[in-house]
Amino acid sequence: MARFKRTLVALSLIPLLAHTALAHKSPTYQYILERLLEGHHVVNIVDDFLVFWEQAKDKTPGAQRRLWKRMVENKHRDYFDRAVYRTSDPVLRRAMLEEFLIRVPGQVDAIREFNSTITDLRTSPLVDVVILFKARFREYSQQRDIYIGVSMFQFDGAVRPVENESGVPDTLCLGADVLSGYSREQVRIAITHEFFHLYHFNSLFQQPEITASDCRAPHMRLMIEGMAVAGAEEVFPGESRESYLHFTKEEDESQHRDLVEHSRQFLDLIRESAPVEEYSQWFTRSHGGEAPPRGGYLLGYEVARRVMSSFTLEQMIRMTPAELREHSEEQLAVMAEERVLLLASR
Repeated sequence: MARFKRTLVALSLIPLLAHTALAHKSPTYQYILERLLEGHHVVNIVDDFLVFWEQAKDKTPGAQRRLWKRMVENKHRDYFDRAVYRTSDPVLRRAMLEEFLIRVPGQVDAIREFNSTITDLRTSPLVDVVILFKARFREYSQQRDIYIGVSMFQFDGAVRPVENESGVPDTLCLGADVLSGYSREQVRIAITHEFFHLYHFNSLFQQPEITASDCRAPHMRLMIEGMAVAGAEEVFPGESRESYLHFTKEEDESQHRDLVEHSRQFLDLIRESAPVEEYSQWFTRSHGGEAPPRGGYLLGYEVARRVMSSFTLEQMIRMTPAELREHSEEQLAVMAEERVLLLASR
């Protein structure tokens, strides 16, 4: 009942904010979002991409690359350097751009429609997310601008250190080229997932004892992603479980059948302090290893839900890496033994 009331209160803010905007000169979507984001901006790179495409669509690949550099990439260099390319290798950067320019023509109409929807106050899933997220997590405070750009099909949403020399991930970047292929519900869940990362990182990186190596440990990736899945469920309750995990129904059922074995495998990675290259395949869909596609999200979510029987998500956000490791190991060990205990009791 309390959650239902929170949702009603949050939804009631939408017409109120719209009315407030109408009381000002030139009411805009940007004005509403700046109010919601505590004075921070939404940087829309998609507008520049669409202008670029109108000039580039009939050009040769070489001409397209030159136009891209001049009209989009150079204009938003920090975003592309830190959020998309994340590498200084010119060969890799060129390969990423060439693949993007080959793939993007079939997605341009969807990107244009997505851009129109997300920048319309009446239809914007971003406005929905900000209002409902701040209603559920009242301690959340916006620290940086939000970027709506293209990710060269690398991510739907990500938290990156844009305009941040320290390297702390504190800026939400939305990939319109990927999100434009989602349903409205999927878009809202994906954005909420990333907002939870912002909330978590705002707290995590304020801990004086935190180190870069702490955050690269396998248990941290597991808990960071699992808590974000649980956070999206808190903001938008009532969706199917696979929606929060970005699974098909068949993938969800298959991975739950193998949950015991997967728990054992990931527990071994934590106890061995496995490096990123050994456990990262658990958090991707396409890879050459044996890990289940995006299996780390499901494991992290199951661990987070179990920990939430004793702690709130707000309390978990304040936990140190050592505390999160203790909880992840404890819950994975229980999950790994559940079938054994069940069979022994028969």
